[in-house]
Amino acid sequence: MAWNSTSEKTKRTTPGKVVEMRASGKGPSETAGEEKPKDELARERGKDLHSGMELLELDFLLSVVENTKGDDKNDVTMRKLNFNELLRRDQLNEADSHSLAVYAINEGNLYGKDIQCEAMKELTTRTAHKSKRSS
Repeated sequence: MAWNSTSEKTKRTTPGKVVEMRASGKGPSETAGEEKPKDELARERGKDLHSGMELLELDFLLSVVENTKGDDKNDVTMRKLNFNELLRRDQLNEADSHSLAVYAINEGNLYGKDIQCEAMKELTTRTAHKSKRSS
C-alpha cells in the first residue's frame, strides 16, 4: 500500500469546497476605529462578565480565608483570592483574629506584602477599639 499516492490526496482536498469563517463581530457600517467595549460585546452575546466572586457567600469566603493550615500552592492561591474579595467587599472585619494574625505574620512569605499589610491594618483597628473600650 502506498501512503503518498495521488489518488489519496485528491480525495482529501476538494478545491471547490467553501469554508465559512466566523464573523469578526463588526458590522458592515463599523470601521476599525469604532470598536465596541468588551462589556458591550459580552452583553450582546448574553454573557455576564461581572458576576464572579460576588456570587460566593460570606460564609464560604470566611471558611476559606480562616483555614490557614497547609501551604499547597492551590490552597494559598484560593486564600489570596478570597482575602482580596473580602477586602473588596469591605468585610474583612468578619474574619477571625487568629487567622488574620497568620496573614499578618506571613511566615514563609506565602501571601505577599499587600495581604500582610491589610491584615495588620485590620488587627490594629481591632486593637484600637479594644483599648478605647477598656479605658
